[in-house]
Amino acid sequence: MEYSWKPKGWLSILYGFALQPFVFLYVNRAKLFWFYLILFVLVSLFDTKLHAIPDKETWYQNIYFVWFILIICPIHAFFISRRYDEEQVRKWYASWWVTLVCCSLFLTCLIMGRTFFYEPFSIPAKSMSPALNPGDHVVVSKFGYGNYSYSGIRIHTTESTRMLQRGDIVVFKHPLDPNIDFIKRVVGLPGDKVTYRNKTIYIKPACVDETTECPSYKAVDKELKFTQKENGSEYEYYQESLGQIEYEIKTNNNHTEMVFHYFNQAGSRLDEWIVPDNHYFVLGDNRDNSLDSRYWGFVPDSNIVGKVIAKW
Repeated sequence: MEYSWKPKGWLSILYGFALQPFVFLYVNRAKLFWFYLILFVLVSLFDTKLHAIPDKETWYQNIYFVWFILIICPIHAFFISRRYDEEQVRKWYASWWVTLVCCSLFLTCLIMGRTFFYEPFSIPAKSMSPALNPGDHVVVSKFGYGNYSYSGIRIHTTESTRMLQRGDIVVFKHPLDPNIDFIKRVVGLPGDKVTYRNKTIYIKPACVDETTECPSYKAVDKELKFTQKENGSEYEYYQESLGQIEYEIKTNNNHTEMVFHYFNQAGSRLDEWIVPDNHYFVLGDNRDNSLDSRYWGFVPDSNIVGKVIAKW
């Protein structure tokens, strides 16, 4: 520990703009560092939620509240440096280079965590309603699925080592355009025979091996919860279940199934599909307002980004 030291005012301003909460390590105020760091995270989450659905009519359309922290941090740090008591104990982190190292380590951990482990996504459309609606956000677990990128930049790819289950909600690279991320629910696993007819899913699970009896072909369990009018159409809301996973779906009674637009798998009927090895069949919960495997086919496991584990 060192004594008779004082942080430089100009460096406090520079770090305040560039490093934000980390400037308070430089001016020897660890409690303020934690305060501003937590505040920065909370305000950033608030801004993200506020701007999830852009609306030009709102007064806050071009305002981000995190900007206020950008202004406050350098001003607060500068005043601390001007009134700094040189006789107080200088902690180990109160150094220009240690502050830079701490900030660099924090950003490295943040980037690594988002690239390889967990990444947030926003929901832009209604295809997964009612479970996920425009403006909602989800956290996706990525480790083990092999697609590792940061802010759209591919960092690393490996072979997938994790198997999805029926009912899982997943983010994946669109099979026809890998630059676009889609979010849907897994319905069919490799080897499954899937039929979508009269707004009902039928699944014949793949045979495990030749020594056991193959599973039968049956409709997915669903129970009507309620019916309501939306934009002039009548929607039915069902509780559907796949294995141990239960969720809600909605169907539009005024919508006719566009069977002739379905993906036509060779050797199968228009509304039937056999899921190939290392692929999945996915659907949106808003069954009559979703472009999914019915229309463009199967999702290769190499396109899976990760599984949704939380939403807000």
